[in-house]
Amino acid sequence: MVNFKKLGFEHMDEYNNEFVDTLLETNRTYNFFVDWEKVFSKLEDNIIEINILNSLKRISNDKIEDKFKEIINNYPECVPLLPLIVAVRDNNIAIFDIDTNVSKNINFSETSFNQEEIVKFSKETGLLNLFSEIDDLYSYLTGTEVGLDTNARKNRSGHIFEDIVGNFLNEIIKEKPEYTIDNEVSGIVIDRKKRFDFVIYKNKSPKFLFECNFYNSTGSKPIETAHAYVDLQEQIRNTNMTFIWVTDGLGWKKMFSTLKSSSKNIDYILNYFMLKNKINLLL
Repeated sequence: MVNFKKLGFEHMDEYNNEFVDTLLETNRTYNFFVDWEKVFSKLEDNIIEINILNSLKRISNDKIEDKFKEIINNYPECVPLLPLIVAVRDNNIAIFDIDTNVSKNINFSETSFNQEEIVKFSKETGLLNLFSEIDDLYSYLTGTEVGLDTNARKNRSGHIFEDIVGNFLNEIIKEKPEYTIDNEVSGIVIDRKKRFDFVIYKNKSPKFLFECNFYNSTGSKPIETAHAYVDLQEQIRNTNMTFIWVTDGLGWKKMFSTLKSSSKNIDYILNYFMLKNKINLLL
């Protein structure tokens, strides 16, 4: 059971109510939306190829196919860039060819592409016509990279919440010289080696072990995580270390029954608001 008395609550219902009432609406910070450094880094890696393909915008429609063939033959390093223009980050694309009624893989590797397949793909997808419709391929691909980067938001979401928690913990221990903190620690041995998001050391010995996650919506993952942390708590219970699960997000409002079930076997489950207000009671 959650040690509600250690956290300053008179009874479990008071703890439960505060947990639900103080869940964060979002963990989105300003750098959640787009990783601009990654976007522009990928474009700079291909700046020469982008400029070569950009020359096609000056070619008339009746000559663009021949010029395109010339470019990919003379500059095969441009071929791996083509899937990105149709917003695909893969150099081997499976496609069903309606003309032949067969599925095939089109290889966009610089060293082993088939010119006929590349040209057909570029014509049939409209990629070849695109060059006469846009003013600048670099600007176009900036938008494409931004769109593809949104797929990474889910991963960023988890890391951002870790950063939020980590920044707070680092601030807290600045005034406590007996404590130090480290992140992504994999050297803690319980029944097995386990990586923790954060470990706070007291006089150089591991004292507080933190796992952090954020759930905007319901699903099987939070439930699996809760069950896994019950097992983790049991492994830590007879050591001189304390396990603290910091979890947040409005997804828990609809899954609170699961959390209550898990909390019967986990000593400390805190959302971010509670962490800020209760951590000194634990330290």
